[in-house]
Amino acid sequence: MLAVDATLLIVFFIVWILLIALRKVFFNPIRSILDKREKTIQNNLNAGQEAAAQHELNIQKIEESLKAARISAKETQEQFAAEALREKERMLTEIAQECRARVEEAKGVLEKQTKDLKKDLAAESKALSEEIEQRLLH
Repeated sequence: MLAVDATLLIVFFIVWILLIALRKVFFNPIRSILDKREKTIQNNLNAGQEAAAQHELNIQKIEESLKAARISAKETQEQFAAEALREKERMLTEIAQECRARVEEAKGVLEKQTKDLKKDLAAESKALSEEIEQRLLH
């Protein structure tokens, strides 16, 4: 069987000293490096999640801005179309008035020319009738 003697206690004591030394020299630095690495990874994950959330917010803001810009552009386009329609109606009214004025002017000129031609025709017919009368009588 096993006998408990001083060598067992010395081996046990050496193992404990080795374990304490390994803890101080090997296990604790590795554990601290692993803890730092875990904290860094967790911080990076948290930063990534925050960045993703911020990205989503930025995308929503951009989409809202685009929607507002589209609405504004549509309203501006409608305003320009309405203004163009009003301008077209105003121009058509002006053109119609100008055409009416020209027609009235042309009517006046035609009436004057008609009166002048009637006077000339009356005078010419009187002269022709006198000439015919003289030729017939002589």
